[in-house]
Amino acid sequence: IAMEEKKLGFLIAKLFNDYTNYMNSYLKEMDLTLSQTRVLLVLALNNEVSIDYLAEKANIGKSSVTKSVKILEKKGFLTKEIDPEDNRRKIVKITKKGKEIQKAALQINNEIEESIISKIGENEIKTLKEQLITLDELIKN
Repeated sequence: IAMEEKKLGFLIAKLFNDYTNYMNSYLKEMDLTLSQTRVLLVLALNNEVSIDYLAEKANIGKSSVTKSVKILEKKGFLTKEIDPEDNRRKIVKITKKGKEIQKAALQINNEIEESIISKIGENEIKTLKEQLITLDELIKN
């Protein structure tokens, strides 16, 4: 790896892109993307939420969430309704079909993580996760 490729920002961006592509290659057989599965995960944990909440919790831009919601709604994985308390807001709810596909996608994610842990080691992964959380907190503050 060249010296400029050893810069922290470059390595983080490269890892994010490589991980996204890797996950998408596995999720493709389910006709899902990583962004869509993140939306489904947030919904599975919360049942019904706003687009803004989805974007924040899935850590995805609002326009990407809106696109994912539209695709997932067409596939029958979720529904979108007008918030009775605020006509400008949309409430998104996961369907039974959505919970089933989300469970399958989570299983793929768990298998991939277990595979990585088996190659690197559980302690190293735990340490890496802790360091990434610390780095994220440092950057935010």
